[in-house]
Amino acid sequence: MLEFFHVGRELLDRVEETQAESIRKAAGLIAESLMAGGVWHVFGTGHSHFLCEEVYYRAGGLAPVNAILFPALMQHEGPATSTKLERLPGLARIILDKSGARAGEVLTIVSNSGKNAVPVEMALYAREKGIKTVALTSLNQSRAAPPGVGQDKKLYEICDVVIDNCGTAGDAALEVPGSDLMTAATSSFIGIAIMEQIVYLVCCAYAEAGKEPPIFKTANLPGGDDWNARLIEQYGGRVNLR
Repeated sequence: MLEFFHVGRELLDRVEETQAESIRKAAGLIAESLMAGGVWHVFGTGHSHFLCEEVYYRAGGLAPVNAILFPALMQHEGPATSTKLERLPGLARIILDKSGARAGEVLTIVSNSGKNAVPVEMALYAREKGIKTVALTSLNQSRAAPPGVGQDKKLYEICDVVIDNCGTAGDAALEVPGSDLMTAATSSFIGIAIMEQIVYLVCCAYAEAGKEPPIFKTANLPGGDDWNARLIEQYGGRVNLR
C-alpha cells in the first residue's frame, strides 16, 4: 500500500459524502453567471494560487476564467514575503479592483486557513461590490486558529458558498515514523479535484441548457489552435488570454 494514495482515496470519499451539495451549488452559481455573459474569477495566495492556475487556460478547461494571480503573493517571489503580504490589510481591495470583477459574477477564494487579511477582506469587498463568493477552505484548519491580525471573521463565515476540503488542521496527513512530525499535505490535491468537478458541472449546465460550453481544446492536436483562437478572441479581453 502507498500511504498517501490510501489517505487520498479516503479523503476524496469524505469530500464527496459531505461537500457534494456545496460543490453543486457553487457550480450552479458559476454556470448561471457565465451563461449570462459573466466571468468566473478565482483567487488564492501561496500554494492556494495553484488551484487558480489549474482552471485557467488549459485543455478541457473553461475559457471565461479569470485567474487573479498577484505575483507578490505567490511562492516564486519569496514565500516568507508572500506570507507577510497575505496578512496585510487593505491589499485585497487593490487586487480586486484591478481584476475587473463585476456585480453578479462569481469569485472563488481558495485559502486553506481562511483567516488572513487578504482572502478575508477579498470576500468582504466582493460582497460590497455585489459579487457572489465561494470559499474553498479547510474548516478544521480555520477553526483551530484565531482570526488573523485585524480580522474578526474567517472566510467560511463570510462567503455565499463554503466548500470544505476536509483536511486536517495543519494540512499534513501522515505521521513521520519515530517523531511527532506530520507530512503529506492534502489541500492542493483535494482542491484540484474539487475545482475540476466544478468545471465539469458547469459544462453539464451548459449542455442541459442546449448551449455549447466554452471549453479549450489542446493546442497539440489538429484543429486545437483554431478552436482556441475563437475562444481567445471572445474572452481574451476580460481574462488576459492574449
